[in-house]
Amino acid sequence: MWSDRETADDFLGYRSYISTLVDVCTHPNLAPLTLGIFGLWGSGKTSLMQMLKAHIDQDAEASDAATLWFNAWRYESRDEAQSALIHSILNKLSEGRTLTDDIKETFSKLKKGASVLKLAKFITKTAITLTPDLSGFLDCFEHQSERVADTMEHFERDFNKLLEQVGVKRLVVFVDDLDRCQSEKVIETFETIKLFLNIPATTFVIGADDQTIINAVREVYGVEDVRRQRDYLEKIIQIPFAIPEQTLDDITCFVGMLILSQHILPDHLPKLVVARPSLYGGEEQRAATFCDWARNNSGLFQGELASVETDLREILDYASILARGLRGNPRQIKRFLNILSIRRRLAEANDMEVNPALMIKLGVLEYVWREIFDGVVETVDPLTGKSLLLSELNVVADETDKEPSPLLSRASDDASFMTFALAEPQLAGDVDLRPYLYLAQTSLGRGKLASLLPADDQARKLVAEIENSDRIVSQSGSKRAAAQDASVVSSVVRLLIQDLSTAEDARLTVSILSGLAEVCQRHTAHLPTAIAALRQLKPTKGSASGLAALRLFALADKHEVAYEAELRERFSEASPLAKAMAPRKPNTGPRK
Repeated sequence: MWSDRETADDFLGYRSYISTLVDVCTHPNLAPLTLGIFGLWGSGKTSLMQMLKAHIDQDAEASDAATLWFNAWRYESRDEAQSALIHSILNKLSEGRTLTDDIKETFSKLKKGASVLKLAKFITKTAITLTPDLSGFLDCFEHQSERVADTMEHFERDFNKLLEQVGVKRLVVFVDDLDRCQSEKVIETFETIKLFLNIPATTFVIGADDQTIINAVREVYGVEDVRRQRDYLEKIIQIPFAIPEQTLDDITCFVGMLILSQHILPDHLPKLVVARPSLYGGEEQRAATFCDWARNNSGLFQGELASVETDLREILDYASILARGLRGNPRQIKRFLNILSIRRRLAEANDMEVNPALMIKLGVLEYVWREIFDGVVETVDPLTGKSLLLSELNVVADETDKEPSPLLSRASDDASFMTFALAEPQLAGDVDLRPYLYLAQTSLGRGKLASLLPADDQARKLVAEIENSDRIVSQSGSKRAAAQDASVVSSVVRLLIQDLSTAEDARLTVSILSGLAEVCQRHTAHLPTAIAALRQLKPTKGSASGLAALRLFALADKHEVAYEAELRERFSEASPLAKAMAPRKPNTGPRK
């Protein structure tokens, strides 16, 4: 299992960025500086920042640099989030030092200034929106308002003096998890950086999704103009650094190193990191490259090498599925591998035979295209394990003569999903999905399982599916109903016949008749009741109800359930196709 937290172990090849970013953070001619490390959630921002901090710390003694890690999200629910950043910095500068009286005096002045940092909110709002909130300005601070100008004027001077007193030539502050905060806290943090920490010896490294910052500007200041939103970001962040997207080779190497890290002795992890260039290669190499490295470095591992190779071959050969399905997001890949690890163990514990590649692919489908995955699950025939949705996906071009299916259209219209689905191993409609759904059941839970519902409640749910306007949902509901026990089936038949008597829509009538036929095919005891219900119907000329009723008549003939010839003739006349398919001698014997 892999921790979802950030790591200082460079499995993503960030080392090539570090030396350049260290120079940026500590260059004497660039300060004061705010460096933005931009990337989506899970892209590795925090890991990159931790590696950057570690490299600066290694040279801190020679460069007289000090670093601070500030997690903005920790102060998400606190009113003093703004001043907390200043106090964290002051505490860092006093850490491990004997404070003389003159240093204590400087600290005292700066802490008093930090207590009125909330004034910056109103100052910045005035500057950006050009709508001064003078009333809020005065009401909020009452008697402290006259101290603002003095605080603004002296803060920079006192802070520079403090850095000189404690012997720090460069302070590098890392602000993490800013994009997990509410918009107001995002802006408060930036106001603090902009208005109070514009100090020549100071560098801020901000890890965030840049769109989160832009959204915060829009929400807090009401700035709708996209250019002005971007202007705000550019005024705060002097140098943006966007984490490059991971390629297929990057992800293949990342996954392989994650697997090796689970078996390697902890003290030898640095050797694995150093070996990354030799492990990085084309997609075709996949598991073989890593297995060879493990054999050549067997002394670094704990346990049997055979288990290492098994893990590599079971997962790494399908790295392309992970990379494409999870968009190359490192954190998502870690979380997915943990889910996969649990399911593999469940399969082994239950002696289940599953295709590893298909298990991975279905897992990606569940993780990335949840709505389509739900559609696959909901259209699985409990008796065969085959999904009607997957079956139809493979013949979608032949759908012109069928009733439309929104469920099928949503899936087939998603180009990225179709590319994923058709890639090997294909998500085919002839695969028994039951073992895979068993493994996924912990993720599929949405309240009480349908099988544990009272019979009538379960029946109502199935009837709603049968009567759904989407033909795939309707057909799947019919198959699911047919697989239930006698008590549920009885309720389904009763509810369908009840709805049949009041149905005014021809499509609904066809769905109900098709559902009854599917259920009666397996539960023949209900055939007389279904045939009796047909006597109450008056099929409309040209409707498909005649063809739908034909299945019931065919079942009645097969199981010697009697019905009058006039009844079948009535439905045959309504549907020419049904008439053409009608037998020459309908069963008019005694009803059973």
